[in-house]
Amino acid sequence: MNTHVDPDGMIERPDGSMISYDKLPPEKQIEHDVVVGLCERATRYSEWLTKFKHTALAEMIAARVMMLEDHGVKKGGAEGNLTLRSACGRLMVKMTVSKHISFGPELEAAKALIEEFMEAELAKGGSDAIRDIVEKVFKLNTKGRIDTGGILGLREHRFDDPLWERAMLAIDEAICRDSATTYVNFYNVDPNSKPNEEREQRILLDLAKV
Repeated sequence: MNTHVDPDGMIERPDGSMISYDKLPPEKQIEHDVVVGLCERATRYSEWLTKFKHTALAEMIAARVMMLEDHGVKKGGAEGNLTLRSACGRLMVKMTVSKHISFGPELEAAKALIEEFMEAELAKGGSDAIRDIVEKVFKLNTKGRIDTGGILGLREHRFDDPLWERAMLAIDEAICRDSATTYVNFYNVDPNSKPNEEREQRILLDLAKV
């Protein structure tokens, strides 16, 4: 039974009006049935994938705990990342934790201090190189966001100047770790691959890539 047609055989159209399914042109009935059928199946598959992800993560974490508690073997990194491999070396599962970082209002103070530092450097005949870097990382992208990686990368530059040191401290204080997303990926591995060949082939669960 088509769940988008009520028991009386009526369909609600986008404008809110009702129309009998039987009064739809034959070609529209075909289109409607195909779309509804595919979307209903897609919803079921999406729900299945969600459950599968949760199951996969739970089993991986349980395996890590068992290896540590029962055998004293520690698997995975400090950030929660974990890679498990089959004994044959041809299968692999990776759990990756990706942290999402944003910045608080302290970032504006850092930017002001950096600009003050750059003006002082230029007045002393310094290079424009750092200015180019700073302008690039503070520039908003097409989504209206700044370059998070670039901002954090500024801390790798070392200048023996109180303004710069205060600016880097302000960046540290501005960092907000909002959340983290955990990914799980599955791979076929060719242990006999040559150096210039792809050794790991991900098992695709993304419709756009299969």
